This record gives sequence, structure tokens and C-alpha cells, in this order.
Amino acid sequence: MRFVLDNDVDARVQRVFTKAHHECWRAADAGHAKTMDDEVSVYADDHGAALVTHDREFTERRKRNTFGKHVRLTCPQPDACAVLAACMDELVAMLEQSGDVVIEVSSTQVKLFPAQWD
Repeated sequence: MRFVLDNDVDARVQRVFTKAHHECWRAADAGHAKTMDDEVSVYADDHGAALVTHDREFTERRKRNTFGKHVRLTCPQPDACAVLAACMDELVAMLEQSGDVVIEVSSTQVKLFPAQWD
């Protein structure tokens, strides 16, 4: 599976994905450090990747108008690596079984929000 980290996600999260044998890179490393959220979504989708973010507002927009695969980490930044490592298999399975989707990952659950459009 492929993942793009939004600019608000700590770079250490990249190692969690690569350690689990997934391809992962930061939006900033692809020249998108100052790119608007929606353009980062398009970039991730164009590259067959799920976008990973901490941004609540961005995720709420994607829930209303789902585009691509969008993963929001609802856990605090310092906990993100441990939370992702613990739920990686469940997260990847949900992403592989879904088309356009929003998934929120917390320390207690991985919750799927099916695609919708306003």
C-alpha cells in the first residue's frame, strides 16, 4: 500500500509505514510543503496513495465530499507511531477493501466513513 503524509504529520510516522513494508513519503518531500489541502488529496490519489493527516477540518470536508483514501490520526502526535503500529493490519485491510473512503484512527478504534458527496 502507498501512503502520503500531510504536512502536519510527524516524519517519524513514515518509518512506521516503511517498517510494515508500505511505501510512504511526505507531501513536503514531493514539493507540496505549501500546497492547499485539496491539492494534496488530488496528488495522493493521482499516485495511488492514501493521504494521512491530523487535520480535523480537512477530514470533515473529505467526509462531506469524499475523494480518494483519507486517513485522519485523531490521536495526539506523540502517540501516532504506536497507535499506527498497533492497528496497521486493520487500517490496510479497510483501505484495500474500499474505494473512496475516510478512516479515522484513534488509540481505541479504526472507524470507516463510507464515501458521500454533498
